[in-house]
Amino acid sequence: MRIKVVLAPVNGTLVLPLHYQSILQGFIYHSLNRDKDFQAFLHDEGYEYEKRQFKLFTFSRLFGRKNIHLHNRTIEFHGPVTWYIGSVLPEFIQYLGQRFLFDDEVMFGSQKMETIDLYYEKESSIEESCIRIKMISPITVYSTYQKEDGKRITHYFRPEDLLFAHLVSQNSVKKYEAFNDGKAEKKVNIRPIRVKESDKVVTRFKQTLITAWSGEYELSASPDMLRFLYSVGLGAKNSQGFGMFQVLHSY
Repeated sequence: MRIKVVLAPVNGTLVLPLHYQSILQGFIYHSLNRDKDFQAFLHDEGYEYEKRQFKLFTFSRLFGRKNIHLHNRTIEFHGPVTWYIGSVLPEFIQYLGQRFLFDDEVMFGSQKMETIDLYYEKESSIEESCIRIKMISPITVYSTYQKEDGKRITHYFRPEDLLFAHLVSQNSVKKYEAFNDGKAEKKVNIRPIRVKESDKVVTRFKQTLITAWSGEYELSASPDMLRFLYSVGLGAKNSQGFGMFQVLHSY
């Protein structure tokens, strides 16, 4: 399930920090306040699998006319922006949709936005077992190690690394099992098709520096798994705005 929303800044422009994902995530959690129990569950717990917690939602970057100002590390959008949000949780989509529909204005940080258009995509039309995708928020997978001195380091993998595809598959299966309380039928295969060095994205979420990748990939799994991933995202840190994709075509 997905929402596509078009929002217009009330004063004509929207100015955000270059690393604005935490602002969007904060808006999402705040929008769930119509159901305090659900809001607390999703924010504090989520769906658990082997001591891992999955929130089972994701969101895209903002799309619109923009200028990047490196001197003060901001991004300025001129006019409407388009934003995609996905989840397998019906109540999540319901509460967000109500927020956009019923509130005259919503706040991105301290800036007022008004809803211009809202589109619900209740179910994905994926019926095949192999699709070509384009990331609309970059995908990231990583491993964390502890050095002999006790310090922890995080290594982010490139799409051509052998462990990249393995970790994407492993993460996908864990999320699926956490939600369905059972075993996933098959693993997930991902292969980079059109990924350039310029698709590398280094961003900061709060105090964490994250390396991720845009680009195009071939993704294969059972149709049920692909529909699930279409809603919740690929790879790690989905609820921080990573791993959302659009389907270019099916095989």
